[in-house]
Amino acid sequence: GRGVRSRCAHVGAPSGVRAAAATSSSLTVAYRAGGAAMDELSEYELQRLEHIRRNHEMLVRLGLVDPTPAAPQQKAPRKPRTKLPPVPPESLRRSSRVRDLKPEYTKETIDQFGDDLDRQAARRSPAKKRPRPEEEDADEAALRREIDASTVAFLTEAREAMSRYLTSADGAAPATADAWREEAVRRWGSLVGGGAGAPARDWEAFVTTRLSKPPPPSPEPLLQEWYAADMWQLLCCCVLMSRVSSWETKHRCISAFFAAYPTPSAFQAEVVQRGQVDALRGLVNSLGLFDDRLKSLLAITTAFLLPAEGEDAFAVDLKKREQGGHKIHGVGEFGWHSWLIFCRDMGATLKASDEALKSFCRWRAKRHKLATAEGAAAGEAAEAGADDGAGAAGAGAAGA
Repeated sequence: GRGVRSRCAHVGAPSGVRAAAATSSSLTVAYRAGGAAMDELSEYELQRLEHIRRNHEMLVRLGLVDPTPAAPQQKAPRKPRTKLPPVPPESLRRSSRVRDLKPEYTKETIDQFGDDLDRQAARRSPAKKRPRPEEEDADEAALRREIDASTVAFLTEAREAMSRYLTSADGAAPATADAWREEAVRRWGSLVGGGAGAPARDWEAFVTTRLSKPPPPSPEPLLQEWYAADMWQLLCCCVLMSRVSSWETKHRCISAFFAAYPTPSAFQAEVVQRGQVDALRGLVNSLGLFDDRLKSLLAITTAFLLPAEGEDAFAVDLKKREQGGHKIHGVGEFGWHSWLIFCRDMGATLKASDEALKSFCRWRAKRHKLATAEGAAAGEAAEAGADDGAGAAGAGAAGA
């Protein structure tokens, strides 16, 4: 709709079918919220559905949901706006004087009418500011709220479904090194850690330090929130969206990138091992700075997928590796802050510099403060209830 624009997935398996069913249900609701015919959807709705589809593909790849979600439903057609009857052309072109008609109002009638207007203006409160032409219509605003609410519900349930380990029926942590390695392969592909014949690794550290702990989805999800469930995807997203002003170009190119390379193993196999750089260029060249972005994507994939021997734990910061840090080429303050906010849930306390990240951090801090206050109040109520119960029991014993 007019004026509707986007502001600018912890990984694991659910225990049983319930979480997957809930996610599928939320996916259906999310589709329906934008369920007009495809040629009637706004750019915001189209991009939102594309991100939902990409997240759904990740859930399918991990074996968490049915591979065929419900198709978008057709939205009921809007009622045509009532048009005023056309004014006869003659009255548009000729005045009463030209048409030899008597004036409808005398001087006294006009003066009285003016006095009535003055009295009404004196009683009237200050006029409200007229809405700007670009403001959304009521139905478009309602649609935007429905879209955002269904998006948050989908992201929340998808992350819940992915919050447990994939390799156990009950979602518990693996118990052996082989099981930890299997967990890594399930999540990030067969080339993880160097693939077969790679040096021995601390697979538990490898997996646990790469698992994202995303914050709750915000009411109007940022682009990074769609990829917060996977650290590799989040960092690649930041590299691809950096220094790009066009909202549509960012969404289109990033969606295409993850459609082609859903895991770091897929990127390593196609771009590095097979040298299919031209295919990548065709997907993201519209973003500009292709050579710089390619170097950054290669560095992120190497650090995430193929760490040096003895450095299996994953982290990101801005300190050079020679100085004991975990700097990744091409990941600057924006990418680092995004990683801390969306993969480590540190937004409530982080002092971000990017304006969109600042806005998210303010929202996260308020939510955290509210949750803390509610938790304290619940604790005090429970403590008071326990004291009352103890007092009543003491009084009963004394009476006895």
